[in-house]
Amino acid sequence: MRNFKRENNSIPKQIIDNARGLAIDMIDEAQSGHPGIALGAAPILIDLYMNHLKFNPKDDKWINRDRFVMSCGHGSSLLYATLYMAGFDITLNDLKKFRQIGSITPGHPELGVTPGVDVSTGPLGQGISMAVGMAIGERYLENYFGKDIINYHTYVLASEGDLMEGVSYEACSLAGHLGLNKLIVLFDSNGITLDGKLENSFNEDIKNRFEAQGWHYLQVENGENTNDIDSAIERAKQMNGPTIIEIRTTIGKYSLNQGSSMVHGSPLDREDIAQLKKRLDLRLQPFQPSADSIDMFRDKVKTRCEKEYANWQKKCAKMTEEMRRELVDLQNNKKSIELKNFSYEMPADLQEATRVSSGKVLNAISDEYPFLIGGSADVSKSTNARIISTSNFSNRSPMGRNIDFGIREHAMGAVANGIALTGITPFVSTFLSFSDYLKPAIRMTAMMDLPVIYVFTHDSIMVGEDGPTHQPVEQLISLRSIPNLDVYRPCDSNEVIGSYKAILKNRRPAAIVLCRNRVLINKTTNINDVINGAYILEKERKKGDAIIISTGEDMMIATEVKRELDSKGYDIRLVSMPSIELFNRKSKAYRQKILPDLNKTFVIESSSSYSWHQYVKDADHLFTIDQFGMSGKREDILKKYKHDCEHIVKRIEELLN
Repeated sequence: MRNFKRENNSIPKQIIDNARGLAIDMIDEAQSGHPGIALGAAPILIDLYMNHLKFNPKDDKWINRDRFVMSCGHGSSLLYATLYMAGFDITLNDLKKFRQIGSITPGHPELGVTPGVDVSTGPLGQGISMAVGMAIGERYLENYFGKDIINYHTYVLASEGDLMEGVSYEACSLAGHLGLNKLIVLFDSNGITLDGKLENSFNEDIKNRFEAQGWHYLQVENGENTNDIDSAIERAKQMNGPTIIEIRTTIGKYSLNQGSSMVHGSPLDREDIAQLKKRLDLRLQPFQPSADSIDMFRDKVKTRCEKEYANWQKKCAKMTEEMRRELVDLQNNKKSIELKNFSYEMPADLQEATRVSSGKVLNAISDEYPFLIGGSADVSKSTNARIISTSNFSNRSPMGRNIDFGIREHAMGAVANGIALTGITPFVSTFLSFSDYLKPAIRMTAMMDLPVIYVFTHDSIMVGEDGPTHQPVEQLISLRSIPNLDVYRPCDSNEVIGSYKAILKNRRPAAIVLCRNRVLINKTTNINDVINGAYILEKERKKGDAIIISTGEDMMIATEVKRELDSKGYDIRLVSMPSIELFNRKSKAYRQKILPDLNKTFVIESSSSYSWHQYVKDADHLFTIDQFGMSGKREDILKKYKHDCEHIVKRIEELLN
């Protein structure tokens, strides 16, 4: 497991120390940051970028580049220093603005902000879990396009904190099961957490843990020995499954407080910086790295990577025009997807649960679009989130488009983010009440603006007999509160089709929320109006006494309420609002056209009232659910919570009069 020597790739210590010096200068200038990892892990990152990582600083979106995930995102200063030294479009002035508003060197790595950053990281465990998705995406694309076009590794720098988070257990278990041989984790093992020694909270045998999960384990005892680091990475590339390399480092190496938690998350004082720079033979003046060191680093990268990039371009030139276009579209995975041969078969009795409709639509999309891949957390039989025409993705079946995530909801969302980062469009699915398990990953989806499709079913107390643990109440408002996430709750199969059309056109983070029970397919629902967020489902006859807004399965109740009120002489407009987010992005004129008078607007939805106050006069106009449900039949539950037609009609009449 040790002493894999490759002397020809030895790295001058001055290059590593200059990276350390820049990182410390950045933290000192900002008076904020984490010097411990920057000092301790510098040899790891410098060796990776100098000797192994395949990339092009002038084309940081190159689709066949190796991916690097700084899972311990608090080490961003070291990453930015390395990217600068490697020749990416980052200046010393950018480094000086570390952690300042509007800079391209934010406190934690952010996708689309800093050249060379492949993924946003910071919440521990999410990065390593996303890397699993990146490796899945690479495996699929390698087999789709061929190894000449797609053939890259995904590397991760992970900390003890990453490995302690539950999400990483789930993701690494899945990676081992799938045998993802191009996934290599560099474990910065320094024995320290923010609160003190690691042994205070963690004493697992990392070797046995990962080997039990189907990983290979290598160890480098001295994190300063770049020959051993280099040789271990080289050996990991030859493995037939994922590999973790435990590299023993000293947190805050060369600081007066090295090896202690004191150096984890607080800037070094001036005395410490002075002695450190003297010890490492660095200029005391900040942001004055050695030009010789940077030139050596960049020359090595250029020599190693330029030829490979040029050869790849020659191979691309031999591709068919159609394959080349597909490759370009993958690299720009925000491009709208237009379906040309979409087909959907309506049920004969015009009744269908929207979860069933969703399954049909996903399969129709997959027939036309080969880069739709996904699965569920062991509930595909219930959520219908499965592509029937293809097999399961596995080591032996890398072109399979169904991923059996197992009961791993936490990791499923993070893995989906990683898949999306390869250009593929992922969908993942579970019950809405369990969406809370995915919340950290959904937040990262929205933050990175990734076109991930979350399919949530069993969406209200109308689930019935399963009881309150499976009856979501607060989950819809939880999803709707996430910035940059579009939430759809279609009321029937027409709106399901419209929702997916909008999702594929907009290419934004999206959640589609579906019911378990069969619902009537409304004659007036409009596929093409879903993209507006809300539209008039049934117009008032003349005067317009009231407006009723509803969504999802509740639309059947709302329709019944309208019929009853109409029979009593009232004049009711019925509005379907499958997506609050899309509606709120429409012009003021359109919104006022749909909802001209909030004083006489009512809402019927069996979830939290917090979504709806913006559209009504007061809480009396809301027929929502703000308490947990109970086990029982659907009809009995609706009566118990006064969410049935009879009660709603009575209350609306009282308010109108």
